[in-house]
Amino acid sequence: RLDRLFAPFEGTRDPLPLAIVRIAFFAGLFLHFAPSLLWLDIGYGHGAVRADAWNHWLFSHLWRIPPAALRARALVTLAACIAGIAGWRTRIAAIVAFAGCYAFASFNSIHLQTLALIPAWAILLLWMICGGGGETWSIDARLARGRPPARASRLPCGLILFQVLLAVFFSGVEKLLHGWPWTDEMGIILAYPRGFMVRDWVAALPILHGAAVSNALTWGTLAVELGAPILLLVRRTRIAALVVYELFFLGIIAMLEVPPLFYFIFASAPVLALDDAELASAAR
Repeated sequence: RLDRLFAPFEGTRDPLPLAIVRIAFFAGLFLHFAPSLLWLDIGYGHGAVRADAWNHWLFSHLWRIPPAALRARALVTLAACIAGIAGWRTRIAAIVAFAGCYAFASFNSIHLQTLALIPAWAILLLWMICGGGGETWSIDARLARGRPPARASRLPCGLILFQVLLAVFFSGVEKLLHGWPWTDEMGIILAYPRGFMVRDWVAALPILHGAAVSNALTWGTLAVELGAPILLLVRRTRIAALVVYELFFLGIIAMLEVPPLFYFIFASAPVLALDDAELASAAR
């Protein structure tokens, strides 16, 4: 029983799922930070309105950095995200990206703050400690041509997968504890005015504002958040749960104004649940 419990974190596996997550994760990080770091004067120039959300010491001291040095740090941070996407020295890319992204989010969170940053910090820390992700679809793999194909360690795969699935599952638990099903929260969200929280097409579509639809979306959200993380870990239900899970997060990004980083993290991680046999079957 202990062997089965720790199996997702031991040994090696097909490297493709971790490569997919690497590309999606660092691409989401790049898209989230690039606008702020390319137009530095808006959020980090002298006199810019700033908000303190992460590290107060950094918030209090980073304003002393000269503009040229700040620009260099921004470019290095974005370059680290690109290196992560390309799979070039992924552990070093994660270290540099974490240092840069965390510092800029602490310096001014107005244009960056989102709940998706919490799992982003956790995944970056895991990548810094565990490494991996560059065994295929990467510059590192191209440079290693002629050697036997590398296998990915199960440790980062399992840790990233469980970190994301636990976040989704306990999001459902929190909704239950706060009486979500009986307060028509989805009806409240869908009733927000155009340009706030919901996409314009959602605000303009009358069929989405009825009680029947909002109740169905409320209970459907709970069913996916509480059920999909568990069913993804069961081999018999994994594929069906993966399809439902992906459609759920596609629906969120299509209906609500959430940042791309949210989708790139939560939609990509479940591919790590697929084992070697399932990947081989899908490739045929």
